[in-house]
Amino acid sequence: MSRDKRLQDRSIYPHWCTDTVRFSDQDAAGHVNNVAICAYLETARLTFMRDMGLTTATDGTRGISAGMTVSFLAESHWPGQVELGTGMVKIGTSSLTVGSGAFKDGTCIAAAEMTVVRLRGKTPHPIDGALRAKLEKYLLPGF
Repeated sequence: MSRDKRLQDRSIYPHWCTDTVRFSDQDAAGHVNNVAICAYLETARLTFMRDMGLTTATDGTRGISAGMTVSFLAESHWPGQVELGTGMVKIGTSSLTVGSGAFKDGTCIAAAEMTVVRLRGKTPHPIDGALRAKLEKYLLPGF
């Protein structure tokens, strides 16, 4: 579903952060490589989760990455900044799916959906009402 054109529209994202394109992010052809783009999207997801308070649980609850679907949409090059938009695609019982778009020089270079499962120990831990209400404010339009 990351080919969904809606994820390429920067106007839908309620949360933003940036990352730096490093010289070492390039492949032999001088393009930013796919691994670096995945790292940018990881920055987007983790910054969003931190800002939502999901990385500071004191009750032993944690989130683990359960999947990432990425569409690489355009070439990009060093140097510069990547703008990373993020929001909620889906809120499940104990999991959430985050949608992100990576934009460089006004172009969406990648879009992704990333699923996170909340665990306490090794057991899925439900998303409570307060957290659900907080996350719902970041639902992407049309999802």
